[in-house]
Amino acid sequence: MTDKPQKPKTRERERGVTDFEFLRANFGNLLVLTGSVMFVLLPEYLQSQSMEKWEIGLVDGSFWFVSIFVQPWLGPRLDKDGRKIFLCGGSLLMALAATSYAWLPADLVPMVAARLIHGFGFACYLTASWTWVADYAPAHRVGEMFGVFGISGLLSGTVGPGIAEILVRRYGYDHLFFYGAGVMFAGWLVLLTVKDRRPQAHSKTELPGFFKLLQARGMRGAVFGSIAFGVAIGAIFAFVAPYLATIKVEGVGPLFACTTLASGASRILAGKMTDRLGPGRMVAPSLLMLALGTAGLGQVQGASDTSMIPILVVSGLAAGLGYGIVYPALNALAICRLTPAARGRGLSLVTASIDCGSTSGAAVAGFVIHGFGFPNGFRAISLLVLILGFTFWMAERNQSEECEI
Repeated sequence: MTDKPQKPKTRERERGVTDFEFLRANFGNLLVLTGSVMFVLLPEYLQSQSMEKWEIGLVDGSFWFVSIFVQPWLGPRLDKDGRKIFLCGGSLLMALAATSYAWLPADLVPMVAARLIHGFGFACYLTASWTWVADYAPAHRVGEMFGVFGISGLLSGTVGPGIAEILVRRYGYDHLFFYGAGVMFAGWLVLLTVKDRRPQAHSKTELPGFFKLLQARGMRGAVFGSIAFGVAIGAIFAFVAPYLATIKVEGVGPLFACTTLASGASRILAGKMTDRLGPGRMVAPSLLMLALGTAGLGQVQGASDTSMIPILVVSGLAAGLGYGIVYPALNALAICRLTPAARGRGLSLVTASIDCGSTSGAAVAGFVIHGFGFPNGFRAISLLVLILGFTFWMAERNQSEECEI
């Protein structure tokens, strides 16, 4: 009796950017980040309530500051408890915290408290979302899928500030706060439909702790690059709106639109280039573009009426190109240096470094602006980004892209 021929095993279809679950995750991310980026006008609101510029810097910096303390706890919890609980819990907490701006007094202490809660939710959400994508993506397409996933966040940079300006000009800040919270809540509902994903660690595998990763040679470049990126975005998000309001240029929406268009145009191509060339080679040029865009903002005040908008547009495009490349590249750099079971820890380190930079960037810019004006504040931030970018380049010299920790 002859054995029946066995049917060949069907090859499991490779997950890609057009899968319905990945599209749902992108749509949820678009809603959550659109609601979040609408609060780019919060510093303008605080300025309208007679808050000092250095206080505005501390309020906005506290949003990022909390992540520095959350991430050492969050990374191991992501690897142990899964991604979805923090993906959904963080986005819900963001929505709830956002409503508090409508009824809290515009004073330093209550606003810092509200931003700390908001920032805690954002830290949980952001780290969990990128870790989820890292788990979802095939190993050879991580950069590409990071790039595509990031586009949903970048689109929020076009939609959110524009809607925010319309709401504020027509209805006031209270409508902005409640509408932004509602959009984030809608994103939370969408994210409830995605499946949890996480690689299983072998029982005998000892995963590195947060502070051990921080000391690892293979992660130094990711840390310095993330801090540089954070310094730039912390200063820009904290002070672009009050800066343009001071010089009477209604350009927050157009500026973020230019930034988003440049980021979106670069992100898909940059994602594939990251997979081909390696993420380490993509970070330094993108930090240079961010520094140039930030320095360009310092040139707007004092420019002629005919050159203000062109300078603003070019600055937004330069910053957008840098933003579009550097964020997925930094995450991919951490992923390629880590075992799959330690991804939560690695991306927590990247997020904490970005938030450390954002806190420092907002605070430094606030104090420089308070003493020397907006243009010098943006120039100082640009110089700081260049210095940190050079430090990244030094740390990454002769460093292998494949260095599992």
